Amino acid sequence: MPYKDPQRKRQWEREHREERNARRRKSSSSHLLEPSGIDSPLPDPKLAQISLIRVSVATGVILGLGLLLTMLILMRRLVAPQLQVLELESPGLP
Repeated sequence: MPYKDPQRKRQWEREHREERNARRRKSSSSHLLEPSGIDSPLPDPKLAQISLIRVSVATGVILGLGLLLTMLILMRRLVAPQLQVLELESPGLP
């Protein structure tokens, strides 16, 4: 460790604080001013809107199919016992 004496370390830090701060300011300001060199294209808002519409349509279709399937299952359960009762009451019908 370069500073075995904590008192000397604090003294060195006090003496060189301005120099270190100036170096930090220079590196952070030069970093912000330099272009990164990477040209990232801006996202097209129309494409985002189209994908959102597609997701909404897909969600609607899935919910509609789920509702239809639920209704078919309920109708089958409600109508099936009535058909069995009709078969038992009139066995002579063709």
